[in-house]
Formats: sequence, structure tokens, C-alpha cells
Amino acid sequence: MDEIRVSYGTALVSDLKQGSSEEVPTTAYMMVPGDGKRCRGGCKFCPQARGDSKWLSRVSWPLFDMGEVKENIERSDLSRICIQSPDVPGYEKKLRQVVTGFEDSGKPISISSPPLEEKTLQELKGPVDRIGVGIDAATDPLRGQVKPNYDPLIFWNYLGKAVDIYGEGNVTAHLIVGLGEDLAQVGSAVKRSLEAGAEVSLFPYRSKEEEVDLKYYRKAQLLTGLLEKDMDISKAINLTSNNAEEAFNMIDEKDIFQTRGCPGCNRPYYTSSPGKEHKNIPRVPTEVELNRIKKELDIEGG
Repeated sequence: MDEIRVSYGTALVSDLKQGSSEEVPTTAYMMVPGDGKRCRGGCKFCPQARGDSKWLSRVSWPLFDMGEVKENIERSDLSRICIQSPDVPGYEKKLRQVVTGFEDSGKPISISSPPLEEKTLQELKGPVDRIGVGIDAATDPLRGQVKPNYDPLIFWNYLGKAVDIYGEGNVTAHLIVGLGEDLAQVGSAVKRSLEAGAEVSLFPYRSKEEEVDLKYYRKAQLLTGLLEKDMDISKAINLTSNNAEEAFNMIDEKDIFQTRGCPGCNRPYYTSSPGKEHKNIPRVPTEVELNRIKKELDIEGG
């Protein structure tokens, strides 16, 4: 495979394209080319399911020569490489080729893809130190609706398999907030992920027509922070819903409202538009941003 897709922000910061951005990525985001084929997952929230190969989560991913990308990434200050893949024919083989091509780049590598065979996970361990798993929807029935071409349980099984191979804390469960679930269901999915030995990264849902309610998303972040402190789920949900100020004072606010994921991952415009408020802040939040978040949660003094 000679070409690789690179997120537009990554292309800017690694001098593959010329331009500037208010917030720049700290990880090099790459994607296995779909070669114009629709992703077989059919996820209702993803342009890859419609055959829009150069788009993923509102970000354009232009094609570049893989050798050129490697040279530029090696010279850059980017701290990590994250390789993603749609569910297209031969994706496991293509993913292995990309990992092999970048394993001597001097950067740690993460991957996020459809479920991989156990043999492939074992083969990639070493050059790859982190795995992202798209649980996405908080409940099994909802997952069946928005990811219609998969068994809803396959992602939970894959999460457990990845943790067994890569170890606790080296796998991240990706959860999309705003697909039709409620706060208690978000909490159950977060708790299940943590109990499996995974970390949790929240993504705010957004399409051309709609996006998740900001206050609801902030509460989901707050709830996640409490559950990461091993709080009982009923108490955490009650506290988040009825006493956001107390909940806020119990979590690490400079961490929980940041982009969560692998070390060095900040995804600046993955889910937020330039010039708009970040739902996942791509760096340590400022006091102005934290005060705004307090207002969004109806906390006095925000």
C-alpha cells in the first residue's frame, strides 16, 4: 500500500499542507484508505458508511504518499501516531501494512478499527501500544440500530479481548453521547467499560441536522469523572443530576473536560467546529472555559 489518508489538521502541522489552525493536533491521525468503498459497518452517524472515503467525523482526510508522510511525521513534534480503519475488504492486512511502515518512526502507535482477530491483535502488540474500541452507543438495542451491520455485543467482546492482550489501561472505549440514550444508560456503559479494565473517551454526537445538548453532554462528562473515582453508579447519577456543584468539586475538572484518549491525543476539531466552543477541550482548559462550563451546568459562581 503506497498511500495513506491523513487528517487535515495533521497534514497542516506536519507540513504536508500549508495553512494555520487555532488549535493543532498533538497526535498524527491517519486512516487506511477505503478506496471508494463503503464501510461495511453501515454506522448511521459516519460518512464512511456512505462511501465518503475522505471524510470521517466532519474532518477531511486527504491522501498522501506513505513515505512522504512518514518522513514529515518523524521530523514533527507530534507525540503519537493513531491509525484508524474503516471496515473495508482486507482492512486487517492493510492495517498491518501501515503499522509495519511506521513502527520505526520513533512514535508510539495507537489503532482504532473494526474488531480484529486475536491473532492480529497479538501480531501488532509491540509496535502498537494502545487500542481504541468503538462501543459508540450506550445500550445494546441502540447499538443495533445505529451500527446495523454488526452484532451489538461484538464490541463488548472485542473490548475484553483487547484488554486481555494489551493490559488494563491500554484500551480505550469510545462512547458517543447523544444517540438517544439517557444519562443512566451513559453511566452503565461507562461503568461496564471501566470494569472491563478500559479507559473511557466520550464523543459528542453531531450531524448536519442536530447535535447533542451541551448541558447533557457536560453532565455525561461529570458522571464519567465520578465513576472513574469508583463511586457507586446510583450515587453518581443522583449527584450529577441533582447537585452538579458538589459533583464538579469532586472531579479533576482540568482533566475530565479535556479530550480523553491515548496519551498525546487531543482531536481538536473532530467533534467541534473552528470558532465554536469545544465540547472536548484539546488542551488544559482555561479558567474562562471552566467558568463557562460551570454556567452550562447551572453551578453558581460560574
